[in-house]
Amino acid sequence: MLRLIKCEFWKLKRKRFVQLVVAAAFLFPIPLTYLCMHWPTIQAHCSTQAEVFDMMWQSVLGYGIQLLLPCILGIVAALLFFSERDNDTFKSLRTVPVSSTALVLAKVAMLFLFSTIFCVASTLVSVGCGLVAFEVQGIGYKLWMSIKMGVYITAGTLPLVAIVVFFSKSYIFSILLCVFYSVLNDVGTFVMGALPKAIVYLLPVPLTTLWGATDMQQHMAIGDADDLRAFAGLVPSEATVILILTGMAVISVAIMALLYKRRGE
Repeated sequence: MLRLIKCEFWKLKRKRFVQLVVAAAFLFPIPLTYLCMHWPTIQAHCSTQAEVFDMMWQSVLGYGIQLLLPCILGIVAALLFFSERDNDTFKSLRTVPVSSTALVLAKVAMLFLFSTIFCVASTLVSVGCGLVAFEVQGIGYKLWMSIKMGVYITAGTLPLVAIVVFFSKSYIFSILLCVFYSVLNDVGTFVMGALPKAIVYLLPVPLTTLWGATDMQQHMAIGDADDLRAFAGLVPSEATVILILTGMAVISVAIMALLYKRRGE
């Protein structure tokens, strides 16, 4: 399995995608830092510079990890799962003792790896900006929280990856589908109070937002206690989040393995 993961990693490294993922981590922290420094409303809402940094980091978490990450994962998934089709190597794979399930698991592992790289880079860039402009606290918690959020979002995005593999269309179609999925989740976060509980729990971004806001309330200088009261009966425990997303991931991987097996035949 480790050899398969290494092979998949080298495929993307040749395309310089690792560098692009790290570069994408700079998209939100820098402009959001400037915005928090110069927007009077934010300065008036926060009593300390530590609270300003926490607000900035929460925005990076929302826009960078929860909005941008599914799009990045869609691009990575298209590159990984379309490589055999584009290079016509399905027949060659049948000559080596590699099962479809192992191949799919290696590609899914790469999605989690790139998610972790992106989340860690985003938080480190945010901390760097915060050290220059604000007061930074709780770096360890923010790193750990961003990694967990990235893993949860990746697990919740695997059903979309399964759809991409099923249709096996062009890269543009796959990217547009991921953008739509990302926007759908973002819209669901804003209107989750009006949605049925089952729908909210099936969308990874609203699900992780509800859990994450509650967890961050206990560890950060600024919180959303007033907003959370409106969702008192909707906030899931972390065990519930893990159970739901694990179930979605397992089902998605099983579907992708079946599709890959049929395609190879």
